[in-house]
Amino acid sequence: MELKRYARVFLKRGWITLLVAVITAASAVVFAKTQEVTYRSTAILQVIPARPDFGLTMAAENLLRQFCFQIQTPDRVQKIIDQLELDIPPERLLEHISAASRADEFLIQIDVDWPDPEVTQEVANALATDFAEYQATRNLGIDRRNQVDILVLEPAKWGHVQWPKPTTLALSGAVLGFLLGGLLALGLEYLEAGIIRSPQDVERYVGVAVIGTIPAINPEKGAGVSLRRHKQRGPDKDRSWN
Repeated sequence: MELKRYARVFLKRGWITLLVAVITAASAVVFAKTQEVTYRSTAILQVIPARPDFGLTMAAENLLRQFCFQIQTPDRVQKIIDQLELDIPPERLLEHISAASRADEFLIQIDVDWPDPEVTQEVANALATDFAEYQATRNLGIDRRNQVDILVLEPAKWGHVQWPKPTTLALSGAVLGFLLGGLLALGLEYLEAGIIRSPQDVERYVGVAVIGTIPAINPEKGAGVSLRRHKQRGPDKDRSWN
């Protein structure tokens, strides 16, 4: 299909594309309004090897995954719950905690998602501080040259909205609707591609200029005229026999 034909289809059925885009965007906004708001707070831990040699650096990098696992243990989470006096089962809180390593930077990122922005900040900071103190206690029994220190590089801030994000959902819905509307418009055009409705369609498919057209005749109207004529002539024939 040529660009001109695409332009013609858009001018002809562009309203379908726009309508579908508006409907999907509005649906996305309505969906966002029905969702429970979830906030996220993030704390960053820095892992610092005591010796900057390659061997200890590699060991610290391998330990990052283990550190992430230790942060998310039920016992540690229960300690945080008791510390903050939260009425939350540790299994449920664990579902909203994520610890991920950033090996290239020797950082550990702790994310906490919860409907209360204050709780997210408190839990993230408590987890970060508790694990830093835990590692410091472990270092007491290790040769200083082999120690790996953990510092709270960035304390968690007040929780920001993680879900839902109406603007992002609306834009995504509009883009999806625009694509679906475009496919629908092209599909309708394809279904009607073999139907000739105008002299321009004839010229486009045959490649010959149209010189003239024959006007359409209404069959019902023609039949009605013949029937009236037959009725008018019928009695005359009967009278002529008399």
